Amino acid sequence: MTITSFSFAGYVLLVLALYYALPRRPQNILLLVASYAFYLTWSWWYALVLAILTLANFALTGRIRAGGTPRRAVLWAGVGINLAALAVFKYEDFFVPDLLARLDTWGVESGAGGLDILLPVGMSFYIVAVISYLVDVYRKQVAPATDLVDFALYMAYFPKLLSGPIERARDFLPRLAAPRVVDNDQLARSFTLIVLGAVRKLVLADTLTLMLPRGVFGNPDQFGAPQLIGYLLIYALALYNDFAGYTNIVRGVSGLFGIELAANFATPYFSRNLTEFWNRWHITLSHWLRDYIYFPTSRALLRRNPSRTNVPNLLLPPMLTMLASGLWHGPGWSMLLWGALHGVYLVGERLLALWRPAGPPQHQPRWRQTLAMLFVVTLVVLAWVPFRAPDVPRALDYWQGMLDFSDLRRPTVRVFVVILPALWLDWVQYRRGDELVFLRWPRLAQAALLALAILALFLTSQVDTGAPFVYQGF
Repeated sequence: MTITSFSFAGYVLLVLALYYALPRRPQNILLLVASYAFYLTWSWWYALVLAILTLANFALTGRIRAGGTPRRAVLWAGVGINLAALAVFKYEDFFVPDLLARLDTWGVESGAGGLDILLPVGMSFYIVAVISYLVDVYRKQVAPATDLVDFALYMAYFPKLLSGPIERARDFLPRLAAPRVVDNDQLARSFTLIVLGAVRKLVLADTLTLMLPRGVFGNPDQFGAPQLIGYLLIYALALYNDFAGYTNIVRGVSGLFGIELAANFATPYFSRNLTEFWNRWHITLSHWLRDYIYFPTSRALLRRNPSRTNVPNLLLPPMLTMLASGLWHGPGWSMLLWGALHGVYLVGERLLALWRPAGPPQHQPRWRQTLAMLFVVTLVVLAWVPFRAPDVPRALDYWQGMLDFSDLRRPTVRVFVVILPALWLDWVQYRRGDELVFLRWPRLAQAALLALAILALFLTSQVDTGAPFVYQGF
């Protein structure tokens, strides 16, 4: 059951009808049952793995709370169990190719993609969420959950289960315990998020994806430089609108239940430096990496040498953080190359700030901010090549092809019919600094925009543009 399907809409309406007929405590039980029922529509195996990891982590945090066994040992055991589970399901064919070769020679079928073990959808997201919970409990930044239902719901809550946002237990668990009020303002915000998400995903992302020729990243030598540049821009916008659209929809759905989910995007392609980009792109993951990899690494290095020119501190934290991000996104050297590129970008930015300090971007002249935006978006878009390419050699071929203007073929001008509305949507939100700026418009303008969105959704529904959300594969 995908979240853009009519079956999902009907499922949400059914759960909502039951939800508002119950007091708060049974509401959480209902949401837990509904979350597992939703996951079962994908696979009973996925639900079983999630249930086992939920019970294991609940027991581990109970041990941390009870004392006895050294708390650090319990923490490392918990982190190790979760990372091992993720490694088994996601990375076995990357880290143990020799084992796979031996299995084949022994007559054991490993399949084309490894051991043929299915990665549970959403596992990458709930694993990092529960690791943050274990660390926060150990640091005494959050009290361990004593209610198994609430903790299991934190792990399995169906609007965020497949692709986040990656919620922190310190924020999410109190929401489950607090009274929930869904008034007219909340309904308006939730409905607006759902409509915006559907437009981003179904109208913009899916249409842009259809404009990408099959094999453009796998066989870049068959295309001219203008085409490669154009298709890379199309992919960058499609990827962003796909994931931002997903996040908007699930935040809107969750808002109908009175439970707020964290924002994951804030017009990232208008960022004026790379640090700002990572505070605007996949925000919940970026902040997770910052808090649990970047800051601990930096603090450890600064304890040895607190100087602002501490070279290891300038280099290691950003590189380790972005390599971890690449590895989280998927097994493969191309993903590591993508992470390494962003690590190099951040290191270069830090070194430049030492050499030539600059004030906050918003205090700089407008022309300088514009140039900085163009520079940042160029670096980010170029880095999407290894993110999307099947391997490093073809990523290199793609970059090389972008420099060869012997073939001047270009993408069809029809792409601007989709690109311009996508850019306009982001520009309106960026200019006002408000993702729900449309709720401040006059009623007549709101009605016209809603009618246009419904018309666009209807027209795209008549064409087979449906595609799975990109980040459901991570």
